[in-house]
Amino acid sequence: MDTSKSRGNRPAGAAFKRLLPVFLLTGGLLAGGCDLPPKPPDVFYRFNSVQVGLGPTYVIAADLNLDGETDLVSANSRAHSLSILFGRGNGSFKPGPALPVPLEPSALLVADVNKDGLPDIIANSRGTNSLTILLGKGDNSFLKPRSVPTGQVPLSITLGDFNEDGFADVAVTLTFSKMEIYLGKGDGRFIKGETYETGSRSFSGVAGDYNRDGHLDIALAVHSSNASSIRIYFGQGDGTFPTSSKIAQGLGCLALAQADMNGDGFTDLVAASGSGDNLYFLPSNGDETFKKEIAFAGGGGPIALVLGDFDDDKQIDVTVANSRSSTFTLITRNSNGSFHFPVRDYVTGGTPLMMTAGDFNNDGMSDIAVASNSEGKVDIFLRRRVMK
Repeated sequence: MDTSKSRGNRPAGAAFKRLLPVFLLTGGLLAGGCDLPPKPPDVFYRFNSVQVGLGPTYVIAADLNLDGETDLVSANSRAHSLSILFGRGNGSFKPGPALPVPLEPSALLVADVNKDGLPDIIANSRGTNSLTILLGKGDNSFLKPRSVPTGQVPLSITLGDFNEDGFADVAVTLTFSKMEIYLGKGDGRFIKGETYETGSRSFSGVAGDYNRDGHLDIALAVHSSNASSIRIYFGQGDGTFPTSSKIAQGLGCLALAQADMNGDGFTDLVAASGSGDNLYFLPSNGDETFKKEIAFAGGGGPIALVLGDFDDDKQIDVTVANSRSSTFTLITRNSNGSFHFPVRDYVTGGTPLMMTAGDFNNDGMSDIAVASNSEGKVDIFLRRRVMK
């Protein structure tokens, strides 16, 4: 059954008059009339849903057991557990045993933190103010969890080698407007580094070299009822971030993703906003500054982003999970690099909060998994090949 649906002639949740410039920018209105171009190709289909624990808030794709198949990990905030789903290579998954973790996990990373060549898992615990480290054994199981104390109510986790010692480090944001740096020792242990003010809470961050000085920086989407921005912290290569800047102020950005969207060799940012259900493209100048944001249409309650070439035209497209409308949206690119309108929506389970991409059926194309928070499921959407 085709689970896609049209949004109609205007972006959801935004006034037509206010977003008319966006329509013109993205090719949504044709000269001399109001006819819309066709929707993007219908490239995804809902393959199945996999039951996980209560309240999945995060899902991430990785080959956890090194068998060549893409697996999934779900953080289940109400069940206080992680669900490991082992990929069979045909789009289906074999559920592994639920892994109990401390209270309210809501964010995940997969990385080799002890340099043994095996993937490990890092999860936050909002209820116990800590990180949980699960070291992989390479046989579908993990060692006994280790705990790393953090400040109050850890939210997002951003991975990077911030002090350039070859070991994985993490940046953790806290509910009370702070970011803490934890430097990896290379054996699964972490030591606390510096703490930085963020101005507002942040649920999403990415690491990249935004000023091209050879050191990793951190970009956070920070948001509260009275202040919001994308805050960029510039790394020194020693685990410290002494300077920062603000961009996209007042746009209400909640989620971030990054890629070289325009092929100029610079790392650009894409943000999802809770204000007006808009998305924003921020092209990098390659010198720690960014051009003025370009707005384009999202879905109802955009909350999580995945970037990739989903229609095989060698341009980076955007997919966004929409918590309020229980869909995810595919936004493709026009031949000139602008964002195509209308978009294509795919119906998911209730209240999707996170999505991830991976090749789940070994056909060489990126598929999508979406965490359905209210239904305790992960929905699997496989790719169709675009006919040209």
